[in-house]
Amino acid sequence: MTAFNQLALNERIAQRFGSAASHYDEQALAQRQSAQQLIAGQTLQGRVLDIGCGTGWLTRHIAEHHPIDSIAALDIALPMLTAAHLQHPLIIPIQADAAFLPFKENSFDAVVSNFALQWLASPQNFAQELARVLAQNGQFCLAIPVDGTLAELNQAWAQVDTSRHTNQFFSTLTWLEALQSAGLTIKNQQQSAFYQYYDSTKALLKSLKAIGANELQQPRQHGLWGRGQLLALEQAMEHYRQSQGIPLHYEVLMVYGQKANSQHISE
Repeated sequence: MTAFNQLALNERIAQRFGSAASHYDEQALAQRQSAQQLIAGQTLQGRVLDIGCGTGWLTRHIAEHHPIDSIAALDIALPMLTAAHLQHPLIIPIQADAAFLPFKENSFDAVVSNFALQWLASPQNFAQELARVLAQNGQFCLAIPVDGTLAELNQAWAQVDTSRHTNQFFSTLTWLEALQSAGLTIKNQQQSAFYQYYDSTKALLKSLKAIGANELQQPRQHGLWGRGQLLALEQAMEHYRQSQGIPLHYEVLMVYGQKANSQHISE
């Protein structure tokens, strides 16, 4: 992806998620479950950074339940940073791009991110930025949607046409190798599946749009979906219907580690 295309994508993402800010929490149930699992059993302290904080549920939880000095809440969408969760004396809202962290070296004792890094064009560049802003022995906790996310939706679309309708997600291996190549120590990693269920395919697509997650890394080439395409998609998605409804599937890598001298990985 060229620098120009990346800039255009960042602008679209900021606009999409900014528009979604007022109703994001109503639809982002899997994102909340992921945040709860990511932080369970962890103890953060000192200066903390939350990358892609969104409306700030995780940020606020850390501010209220961990012995921290402060937490920088970073998001590319300015409207997200006005959310009620982020109104706390320890929280410092910052509008910025996760690919270019606006901080000095060794600025943070801990960095967290939940459901945000999948939008980045380069895991390798992000890992270098993460290593740069982490203090020595600083810890990181990341929840990243990876390859396999939206699998059912992608398979259904493949029965309709040959266009790409959802983003491609990097593999778990790509992320782990990027973090290790940046000199970061991986202490633990696990992969979890999160599902949301909907009564209809239309409701599923509406939910993706409502949280701003229907933005493509490459703009659609064929304009808006036609009625025939949507009907065909609805028929294809019925194949995946379960008792709870039609599934929206997120495959999430949770990786925990440290900026240290030695490298070690365990599961």
